[in-house]
Amino acid sequence: MIAFVITLIVGFPLGHAFTVSQPYYAVGARGQVSLHCTINTRSQPEEMRVSVYKGMYGEERICSDYVNISNPHIETNGRIYCRGNVSTGRVDLTIFGLRGEDTDIYRCQVDAIFPPPYISKFGNGTLVYIPDSPECPPEHTQARIQEIPEITYDQTLSFPNILLSAILITTTITLILQVMKMILTQRKSNHVTQTVSQKGDYRNFW
Repeated sequence: MIAFVITLIVGFPLGHAFTVSQPYYAVGARGQVSLHCTINTRSQPEEMRVSVYKGMYGEERICSDYVNISNPHIETNGRIYCRGNVSTGRVDLTIFGLRGEDTDIYRCQVDAIFPPPYISKFGNGTLVYIPDSPECPPEHTQARIQEIPEITYDQTLSFPNILLSAILITTTITLILQVMKMILTQRKSNHVTQTVSQKGDYRNFW
């Protein structure tokens, strides 16, 4: 009973002094957005849990992670994931994997775990706007693309390519010569036929 009264006396004013505030508006780009949550408190918690909820009333939890003084980094996984750091009186987050349809209000929740008493507070919410853009390949796909060696001009002049080019040029020249030969043969044949016809007409005339 005495411990409960002490906790109530100490925790009541601390709870009123512990608030979380956020900017009202943030614009994302390339599927990500920066979200800043300010922690207003008399003393910085040594251990806490930071969560981000999507929706006016926090219907969907986007990410959540435990942090403390020795490990202030936030790192989560999923289609939408968060990376960030916690410093004195501030939580800096970057949310990745967002699409145009994810435009909504995002609220920070900070749970002060240690030292007691346990306090949980929501921020006022930030309207996050995500512009519609063509989907980019995931990070691992982009890494694989970057690993593919670039083909330079010198590499294209390899022996197989030179041989193939020579064969194509030779074939083209051969076809052109055959066509020219056919044209000349046809012209010669027409000329002979015309000459014979003229001789026949000359004999008939006499």
